[in-house]
Amino acid sequence: MPVSMNLTVDGLIDAVNRELEVGNWSQVVSLTAALYEAALEQGDAQLAKLVQDLHWIANDALVHPLNGVMVIQP
Repeated sequence: MPVSMNLTVDGLIDAVNRELEVGNWSQVVSLTAALYEAALEQGDAQLAKLVQDLHWIANDALVHPLNGVMVIQP
């Protein structure tokens, strides 16, 4: 596994987490598409599958937004 690919995957994971925290679903969709490809290139099928699931969840959140819902911070 190339070190640069691992840094790319780690960076993408951090970026996805930041966007999830602020509820920026359109960015999550874009970033998870890139992260999915990076995980496949790295040979991490399990991560790719989890990222694919998150991608579809984010896509659904864009298509079916919840209006008037307050997120409570832990």
